[in-house]
Amino acid sequence: MDPKKAKVIVVIAIIGGAAGTGGFLAWYFLTGQNYPACTSATPFTAYPVEMAKIKSIAPLGNLNPPGHTFPTDHVYFYATNMSDPFQVYSPGAITITGLQAVHYDPPQGGISDDYSIEFRVCRELSGKFGHINNLSALLWSKISPFGSAGDQVQSWVVASRTYTSYKKVVSISVAAGDLLGIAGLGGGYDFWLKDRRVMRSWVNQDWPREFQNTVCPLDYFTPSLKAGMQLYLRDYALNPVDPPGYGGKIDFDVAGTAQGIWVRGDYTSSGSTRAEDVGLALVYSNFNASKGAISIGIAGASSGTYTWDEAVYMFAPAHVGFQNRAFDEITPSSSIYYYFYEGAGTPGAYTKAILLRMDDASHVRIQFVDNGAIALPTDPSVNWSTPASVVYYR
Repeated sequence: MDPKKAKVIVVIAIIGGAAGTGGFLAWYFLTGQNYPACTSATPFTAYPVEMAKIKSIAPLGNLNPPGHTFPTDHVYFYATNMSDPFQVYSPGAITITGLQAVHYDPPQGGISDDYSIEFRVCRELSGKFGHINNLSALLWSKISPFGSAGDQVQSWVVASRTYTSYKKVVSISVAAGDLLGIAGLGGGYDFWLKDRRVMRSWVNQDWPREFQNTVCPLDYFTPSLKAGMQLYLRDYALNPVDPPGYGGKIDFDVAGTAQGIWVRGDYTSSGSTRAEDVGLALVYSNFNASKGAISIGIAGASSGTYTWDEAVYMFAPAHVGFQNRAFDEITPSSSIYYYFYEGAGTPGAYTKAILLRMDDASHVRIQFVDNGAIALPTDPSVNWSTPASVVYYR
């Protein structure tokens, strides 16, 4: 649900006071050491939203480049009616640790203000609700107006729209079922959950650092509530996920193979562009775990350089040959693999293809081939051109 990022200028400040904490205290509080250790495997005992107004839940690992080129670390709850918001509840006994307001100027999709709620369940388990349209009276009564002394402030500009956020560090205990706000006017809301007992693995741990410890929130609800929400796990056409109840996955990397996340060869961390914005994900669909997905961020010098990037391409993986080969079976060689993805034409008359070569353990190249209305050869690898390809590394 993140907007597409252009060049971003960020200004960070603390209103009316100094920021920062001693190293030990920062570690102590930020890692939840002041909370009791987690003891329950299912601490959530209430639905997090008004389920009667929900049409679907998207599992972990959603792909929507360039903002979400890599598999996302949160699930989405989508409203049945965008003009009829749903209520957001506390799923259990939690402590709200942060409240954030973001103001859009000009408004985005008719929305000028957006809120998020950060919380901790126990020492190892924390989470966040995003895209809240308004906070509940309970939460408003516990805080001063946003923009007051002590608020953490960030400002950034994306595509001529100015975003200003105000974040409050709080400690508000709420019970299961307490009303926290409303959401859905923008389409839905996001639910993050992080469990420090769960470690995810990538070849390059720097880029997805913020995704570490991600878990599917549904797994932490009591069995009956989890089963009820699994019925809403659907794709955009409202087809049930495959396999049934699939909660998604975000860490697909297999070292020494093409599978996983990559970043465009000219990327450096010194600028304002995120690795994900210019990334490549050779992974699997969060709606159908058996379907391969090629997620391409900004492949050119800037957004709009190409017509084929900033998109996701799906295909049915094969385990022999060079056509639609499963990513974890591709290792460094001079071989050119080719993908006739869904929408590239019909069998025997494909007009588009994505070509892939893995140069070494740290580099892959892709090339997009569009033959217009003319069918490509059965083996389109004859169209390979190294200068026309885009290199990625990890």
